[in-house]
Amino acid sequence: MKIALFIPCLVNQMMPDVAIATLELLEKLGHQVILPAGQTCCGQPMTNSGCFDAARSTTLKLLNAFKGVECDAIVCPAASCLVAAKENFHEFDNSPEAQAVIDKLYELTEFLHDVAPIPAFNKPFAHKISLQLSCHGIRMLSLATPSEQMGPRFNKVEAVLANIAGIGIVYPDRRDECCGFGGTFAVDEGAVSAKMGKDKAQAHAATGAQYVVGFDPSCLLHLDGMIRRQQLPIEIRHIAQVLNAAL
Repeated sequence: MKIALFIPCLVNQMMPDVAIATLELLEKLGHQVILPAGQTCCGQPMTNSGCFDAARSTTLKLLNAFKGVECDAIVCPAASCLVAAKENFHEFDNSPEAQAVIDKLYELTEFLHDVAPIPAFNKPFAHKISLQLSCHGIRMLSLATPSEQMGPRFNKVEAVLANIAGIGIVYPDRRDECCGFGGTFAVDEGAVSAKMGKDKAQAHAATGAQYVVGFDPSCLLHLDGMIRRQQLPIEIRHIAQVLNAAL
């Protein structure tokens, strides 16, 4: 497939290794990958803070970067940013061109589970990982069943990772409780955010896993800060980095 990468500003500025791993992963799977120019913030910090005029101008700039781009899918390695982009594109542009972009948007895990599954892995990843099921991904993109829902259970994140030889997958207590980041919540309610993050980091470390693995870079950054400050014996990895290492 021909894939356009959507690399949010947070990934570009603070976790570029995640963008590189996403590119390498998709290319190893045989896809043609392009990076449309002119990308910027999805507008989430502004909409979360009620600054809709600022969000509109930023969002439309991002949307215009993808309008008219010939591709089969637009793939993003950040669930929270993808959700915000989808919502903001709907909010600020109801044109057919905007809808065409929205229809091609996929979070990386979603794409690898629903659209183009990985046929096989070439290398083992002999490590125990503790999965971070971040809120936006499971509750707004349906990457896994939230604990508060009844009915059949599913977990696309675990399903994508489970076929890697040697991998051990575990979960922290209260597996889908928020890590405390919450975007601008971490600024507005810093003390609460920090306590939630410390608790979540300790819960991941208590599993005995070597890595916290997740699909949302913002949550992973928050947890990384809490892990380093508490000197916990665990590290963070984005799911793209784990998958890329196994191919």
